[in-house]
Formats: sequence, structure tokens, C-alpha cells
Amino acid sequence: MIRKIVALSTLLILSSLVLSACGAGVGLEGSDVTFDVSVIEIKGSTDGIDAPDVDPASLSAGYGFKEPGVYDGDNPDKWQVATYLFSPSALTAVKGDNITLRMFVINGDTHVTWLEAPDGSVVEEWTMNRGREYNISFTADQAGYYTMHCNNHAPTMSANILVLP
Repeated sequence: MIRKIVALSTLLILSSLVLSACGAGVGLEGSDVTFDVSVIEIKGSTDGIDAPDVDPASLSAGYGFKEPGVYDGDNPDKWQVATYLFSPSALTAVKGDNITLRMFVINGDTHVTWLEAPDGSVVEEWTMNRGREYNISFTADQAGYYTMHCNNHAPTMSANILVLP
């Protein structure tokens, strides 16, 4: 009988520890969260392979292309391709978090940017310029994906913040 009581007590204690660790029955309050995001352009050049048949810039405003002969006047075979992005572009938070996006613009003269909530509403709109830091703050009051877009370099320049319930 004592073994059953000890086993049952142990089971109850372990169960409550597991439920507490998982947050069951506990109201989680939002935290202050800061994400450091770089606004960058990645470039690559080569003279070892043929240039693409389709101009990458025609596929997306987020791509750049300097064709052979244009990129390097001294080397008619050399060409360059580029793309803009937010780095990192996948972030995670919890509903109720007070989120600050601290962004530093490394490349691109202008980025007209906006943040869309999971319900499709616009949370914030702003313009960023090279060499400057921007802090955008909001409360993640909806679970789901918040998406940051750059109008100048869409659709390739975007980032997602997954907000967990």
C-alpha cells in the first residue's frame, strides 16, 4: 500500500512539473524582445560560366544583374548578379511580446517598408536609407505570421515573424 501511495505521489509531482514546464495553466506575459536585422544586398560575379539567358532583374525587383561587358569593362566575360534581403528573415516570438526590430541598412539607397499582421492589416510603414539604424516596435497581439515587406525589392525582400499563441 505504501508503495502505491509513493508511486502515485511521484506520478502527481512529475505530472505537475511537466505541465508547469509546458506552461499549462500558467498565464504567460509578453516579454520585451529585440531582433537585430540587417538590410543587405548579396552580390556574386564570375567570368567562368555563361551569363543567364534571362535577365534576373526581369524576374524580380529584388534581383540585380550587370551583364558581361557592363560589369567590368576590362573583362568582357565577367558579369554580376545580386539580391536584397533581410537577415535573418525568419524570427519567432510569443503572442503578447513587445517586439523591437532594430534594423541597420547596409545596402540599398532606399527601402520603402511595411509590416503586415496575420489578419492582413498594416502594423507600421516606414522608409529606410543606407547607413542608418531604425527601430520599429509593436506588440504581437495576434498569433500567426507577421510579414515585413520591402516595396522596392519585392517579392524577394521579405521576412516573417512567427508569433506563437
